[in-house]
Amino acid sequence: MITRAGRAFLALSAVLGCSTLPEYAAPKGSVVDVASLDSTNVIGYRQISRADFNGTKAPREFAAIADRVGAATCGHVRTTPDTQMTINWTQDSPQSPKRHWVEVKNLRFVALMNRNCSWWNDKAAAFAPDYVLQHEQIHFALYELGARRLNAALPVIKRDMVSEGPTQEAVQSHAQDALKEALVEATKDIVARNRDFDEDTSLGYRPDRQRDWLLRVTTELAATQKHASPPYTPPP
Repeated sequence: MITRAGRAFLALSAVLGCSTLPEYAAPKGSVVDVASLDSTNVIGYRQISRADFNGTKAPREFAAIADRVGAATCGHVRTTPDTQMTINWTQDSPQSPKRHWVEVKNLRFVALMNRNCSWWNDKAAAFAPDYVLQHEQIHFALYELGARRLNAALPVIKRDMVSEGPTQEAVQSHAQDALKEALVEATKDIVARNRDFDEDTSLGYRPDRQRDWLLRVTTELAATQKHASPPYTPPP
C-alpha cells in the first residue's frame, strides 16, 4: 500500500457590517481556496475591541455606502491547517488495476476574523461606538456558530468525503467536492442568519433588538461549546 497525503484547504469568506440593507450592501459569502485569503492578521473567536479593526478603508463590498457603515467585519470559516486528505492505493498484482481511496484526518473547522480587512468608520460609529462594536461581536459569533455546526456534523462530512476509485484524481476530486458542498450549505446558513440580524437591528438604532440577538447567540454559544473552533495556529 502506498500513501500520499495532501491538505484540504477550503474556506467560506464573507464581509458583514452595520448598515442599512440595499441588495448591494447585504451580507454575502462564497467558498474560496484558502490560498487566496490574507491570513497574516487573523484571530479566532473571542471578545473583540476597536483595536481589532485594522483596515484602512471600507471593504469593496461596502465602498458604495462607506459613509453610512459604522464598521465591517471580514470573516472566514475554514478547515484547520492540519486537516489532511490521505490518498492510499494498492494493487493486487502488476497486471491488476490500482484501487485508490481517501482517508480524512484532523478535519475541523474554525471561525476567523481578518483584522487587516475589518474596518471601523470613526465618523459613522461616533454616535454609538459600543452599539457598533456589539453589533460586530454578534456577527463574529454567528461565524463561530456556523463553524460549530460544521464541527457537529463532522462524522457525516467525513463519510461523504471518503470514496474509492480507479485514480487518485477521482477520489481526491470527490473528497474536495463533498467538502465544498458542506461549506456551500454552511455559507447559505451563515449569510442568511447575518442578514436576518442586520435587517432586525441595522435599520436605525435598535439596542433592544440587538440585546435580544446578543442573548440568543450567547445562549447558543454556551450550548455548543463542545464543538467550538479549536485554537488557531497559522501554518508555517
